[in-house]
Amino acid sequence: MYVCICNALKDKQLTAAAADDARTVAQVFRRCGARPQCGKCLPDVAALIEQQREAEGGAHAVAAE
Repeated sequence: MYVCICNALKDKQLTAAAADDARTVAQVFRRCGARPQCGKCLPDVAALIEQQREAEGGAHAVAAE
């Protein structure tokens, strides 16, 4: 499914970039060789990054002390 219409980026491409250790929206776009245009997809890309982090088992979660 297309997430970023401006750059024709699909959810699988963005998820793969997030899985490749991209941890910010800007890093995901760079890994895809694109730049955000209109910005409407930014919340969705951020959600994909968060889903990828959770799928990795919360490896980046900080334990509360």
